[in-house]
Amino acid sequence: MGRKKKKSNRYWTKITEYSVSAYNRSEDNQVLKEKIYRRFIFPAFMKLAENLINKMKCEYIDSTFRDLQTDLVTYLTIRLDKFNPNAGKAYSYYTRTAFNYLIAENQKGYSKLKKTAEPVNIDDQRNVMIEMHNTEMQDTLKYFMDAYVSYCYENLNFIFTNQTDIHVADSILHIFEDRQNIEQFNKKALYVFIRERTGLETNNITKVIKVLKQIYSTKFLEYERTEFVNLPF
Repeated sequence: MGRKKKKSNRYWTKITEYSVSAYNRSEDNQVLKEKIYRRFIFPAFMKLAENLINKMKCEYIDSTFRDLQTDLVTYLTIRLDKFNPNAGKAYSYYTRTAFNYLIAENQKGYSKLKKTAEPVNIDDQRNVMIEMHNTEMQDTLKYFMDAYVSYCYENLNFIFTNQTDIHVADSILHIFEDRQNIEQFNKKALYVFIRERTGLETNNITKVIKVLKQIYSTKFLEYERTEFVNLPF
């Protein structure tokens, strides 16, 4: 008896990406739009909302988990026609949109709390707005780095023209992709790691790093200007 094929637990797939565009192209067929939304988009939105709410733990939003999830999915649904497939992936756009929504709602909740709570109930040793900002920046950088790595991987053969540079770039991007499992980003140690992986000298590695660094700088500047719209990739 053959092994049973393992069911994928990915909730946002290429089909989901295609469904968002198909939904927007079907503006004259409301029945088809509803079918596409109910079968492919709504479940993905629900899971996206669930994951972000659990991850961010927005403690100042005065709402039940289910109500907040419903509100967030409604917010994303209203913005289905705002997605521009030429500017990036739907997943990146709606993740960023959902993230900004939760940050804004949490800030509203905290502002309301400050107006209504007794002073003794607010811990003046904590700067909650700074904490929220720091958390937002950490998540922002994570989303950006994920998008940056994906962009470089997808365009690797266009960015570099020879196999040596492509091999080095692949090793560097692998480190970026696995960054959460690396305890310390020691520059010298990473150079040694890449040299061992590629068998190349430092000057080969430095040349590729300069190119990737330039792309990083350019894309991050674009990213900062698109806080409530698509990722620039």
